[in-house]
Amino acid sequence: MWDKITYAAWFIIGTIFGSFANVLIYRPIAGLKLTEPRFSVCPTCRRRIEWYDNIPLISFIILKGKCRHCGTKISPRYPLVEFVFGLSFLINHILFPIDVALCLDAVFLVSIPAVFTDFKLMLLPDYTWITILIVGIYTNVTYFRQFMILDIIGGLISLSVLLFLRMRYKDGIGEGDLFLLPVYSFAVGFMFMPFLMLSASIGGIIYSTVRRNKVIPFGPFIIFFGYSLFFLRLFTSFRIV
Repeated sequence: MWDKITYAAWFIIGTIFGSFANVLIYRPIAGLKLTEPRFSVCPTCRRRIEWYDNIPLISFIILKGKCRHCGTKISPRYPLVEFVFGLSFLINHILFPIDVALCLDAVFLVSIPAVFTDFKLMLLPDYTWITILIVGIYTNVTYFRQFMILDIIGGLISLSVLLFLRMRYKDGIGEGDLFLLPVYSFAVGFMFMPFLMLSASIGGIIYSTVRRNKVIPFGPFIIFFGYSLFFLRLFTSFRIV
């Protein structure tokens, strides 16, 4: 019984962080500062959204997906992001010890907004790679210390590849990618690093082919496969143990 209550609590906490992630997604794309305005407002009527209209998932259902004041439809992205965060937090805390689950929660929190901003603005926030680096250092020191030198080498190899490509194709690799891929390569480990580079590259190529766009936002593919492989590394490690 207590376990079910705990897991329900983590789902709720996840939706709350999902609501915060929506702020990290919306404001940079809308050209707003993360700290201004201080409160959530309707993008149409600019009226302040009160706390009771800002409860993750529940408020969207009660308001039937519309602003209370002007009736403008609320994007379904908001409850979807909140639900995905709740589900992610729930899975993490079911499968892993509390410290590992919190590490995955932190990586997920900073990664999802970066996917949206890179697709929309071709911009990767610094807080994304910094958080992943901190988490990677913690998990390596705590659980994978015997592989740490190899993991550092893996990160340096991926950095070297990107630097070479950037020298060869000046506009082909963004500055954000130069930080994001190496830290994710370090976090996923030396053994998974080649799979990260290969899968992210294939994902970018497929996206470019389908969209017929020469400019590829590489970050979302690094993030998707990076988080998946980081999760897989931790999952296989704890299941073997």
